[in-house]
Parts: sequence; C-alpha cells; structure tokens
Amino acid sequence: MHTLTAIQQAVYDYTRQTLEQGLPFPTLREIASQFGFKHTTARFHLKALEKKGFIKQRSQRVSDYLLASQAEEQQQDFRPEQFRLASRIPAGTPSLVFDEGSEFFSVNRDFFGGGDIQGIRVAGESMSGDSITDGDIAMIKLQSEANKGDILAVRIEDEITLKRIKLVGDRCQLIPSNPEFSIREVPARHLQIIGKLVGVIRKT
Repeated sequence: MHTLTAIQQAVYDYTRQTLEQGLPFPTLREIASQFGFKHTTARFHLKALEKKGFIKQRSQRVSDYLLASQAEEQQQDFRPEQFRLASRIPAGTPSLVFDEGSEFFSVNRDFFGGGDIQGIRVAGESMSGDSITDGDIAMIKLQSEANKGDILAVRIEDEITLKRIKLVGDRCQLIPSNPEFSIREVPARHLQIIGKLVGVIRKT
C-alpha cells in the first residue's frame, strides 16, 4: 500500500476506531466535525484513502465504505459453487423433461436464497415480458409448493416448461408473459410443479 500523510492517517485511524467500537463507518458529517473539516474536505480524504487501498467503497452512497481488510473478508466469504447446467427448458412450447448437460457454471447459491437450486438454459421468448429470454439461465429452486404469481418450472407428463400457472376447476392454464404467445390449458392432474424461478443469469 501507499504511505499516508499525517492527516490521512488520522482520518483512517478515526474510521478504524469507530468500526472497532461496533459503530457504522463514520459519515462525512461526523468526519468533518471530528477534524474541523468542510464536508468536501472529508470526502477528499476518504477518496485519497480509497485510492491508496486503505478503504473500499461499498455502494454509491458517498460515505458507505469498508476497511480494506473487511472488504477482503467479504470477498473470501463469497464462495462460488459449481453447477451442472441442465439442458434447455422452453419458455414456449413444452419439451421432453430436461437432463443434466455437460456445461458447468459457478454462482453463489446463497445469492438466490439458498436451498436446492438448479440452473436451466432457457429456450424461446414466451416469458420475455418478465425479461427472461432465449439463452438465459433460469435459476430454479426445486420445490413442490408455489404462491400466486410465481414463475414455475412445471412438468406435464413427460414435458417441462417455464410459465406462470392458474387453476381453473380441474384444468390448469400455462400463462406466458409475452402477448404473442397464447395460453395453453392442460388437465391439472397432469401437471407437477418442479420448482419456482428465483433468479436469471444472462451472459452479456
């Protein structure tokens, strides 16, 4: 790391001591008050500490920082897990039940709420109204329950698709979010919920 000027060291020590007391990172107002600065001067010194690698900004808020050691610990806590990507799940006309493919990808399971998660490649555009498009990876939490409005991976006999569903008597509607696709209706007894969509990964 770079060396600090005397005032930069003083600001850094103040932020570190504040955090060691279990308090949040000091605000610009608190730093300015502590040292008799203007807010702009406090911000200048924080930016200098960031540039020299002593602190790291955590978000777009002007004084939302971590010490460099804290940022490193958080990075170490993010442990990507390797997933085997299942073959394509149509967001369109259902197809044969997916099997695990040969493609792998890494992601932190906890980012999607934890649980039993399966990544499935999306084919088709019938759910594009929910920004789910061809080639995306749909992250499905495997479960048999669902709430109203959930986007689900559902099995219809030997087929599987990604849709919202609506029960109408003994029938079940498979509802796309792209208005160019029509609603498909199937016997409710033929439908099995595999899991619900908890996230989408898109390669940009």
